[in-house]
Amino acid sequence: MKNSIVWILWLLGVMLFILSSRNPIYLCIILAGLFILGHHLSKKKKSTNWVLPNLRFLFTMIFLSTMINGLFSHVGDKILFTIPNSWPLIGGNITLEGLVFGAINGLVIGALYILFNVINLALSIKQLTRLIPRAFHPIAMLVTVSLTFFPSIQNRARDIKEAQMIRGNPMKKISDWLPILIPLLVTSLENAFLLAESMTARGFHRHVDFRTPRNLIGLIFGAFAVFSGWILQLYHYPPYISIPLYLIGAGIFFLILISIGKQTKITRYRHEKWQRADIVFIAILILYFVSFGVLKWSNRLISLNYSPYPQLTHPIIQSAGLFLSLLPLLPLFFNRDD
Repeated sequence: MKNSIVWILWLLGVMLFILSSRNPIYLCIILAGLFILGHHLSKKKKSTNWVLPNLRFLFTMIFLSTMINGLFSHVGDKILFTIPNSWPLIGGNITLEGLVFGAINGLVIGALYILFNVINLALSIKQLTRLIPRAFHPIAMLVTVSLTFFPSIQNRARDIKEAQMIRGNPMKKISDWLPILIPLLVTSLENAFLLAESMTARGFHRHVDFRTPRNLIGLIFGAFAVFSGWILQLYHYPPYISIPLYLIGAGIFFLILISIGKQTKITRYRHEKWQRADIVFIAILILYFVSFGVLKWSNRLISLNYSPYPQLTHPIIQSAGLFLSLLPLLPLFFNRDD
């Protein structure tokens, strides 16, 4: 499984489940699957130090979220101890329910962070920037330059440091690091001028007018459709009225992006190929999205909506929820021969 579109759909599926669930058991299963997949991908890229930093971040977020929610939220029946009410903001009862709710929020934040780290392992910078629509090609170029700026600065700083040490500079005091700044600034400016000249030679400065009457009219109608759907939803109109308006507005925006992208000429020397595993994986993801939507909208997946308030109880577990939470492990069955 190498196609970037397949990985993005997998990302959306896992993100949808994480954001829809507050069940700590499902979230722990999601995290375990992400760590297993991330460890597998890091071994393929010969990166041995991936699990421990992510574990540290996860436990740090759980600890911080637990402490913050426990100090500022004083709701719950099981009181652990009491802070004097004279203390501003944090005065009141510290409850077990408040700590558990904060820990669940930390699990959600940590799962989202680790999910994007897994995507960074699975896709290269080139694949990520290719996903940006051609209408936003200046943004894609800016993202590419920004992502490669700090690594190139670090490499040049390391080379200059080695050259200074060869010349006898011990590099132990702050003043010993000053000779690095001028060469680093000069080489950075030289690379910036070289990049600007290369972009100009490739026609990057060519101006394309996107503000055509057709595009402006389409943007107005698309925004009006989305705004109308939002207003109808606020006044509790049936979903079969507001959802089509959302879809119409999104479709208009999508067609405008395609129209603008056709005016931008981009040369790609290597195109991603669709393999049989990619097609099978997309079919499974479509089935996953349909199943999740049906179960969610029919209120058959009630185990996702867990809250420790007002009294701490054991979260409900459903076989469908356990099955859907195994989505992070699915790429392992398609990555064996990559």
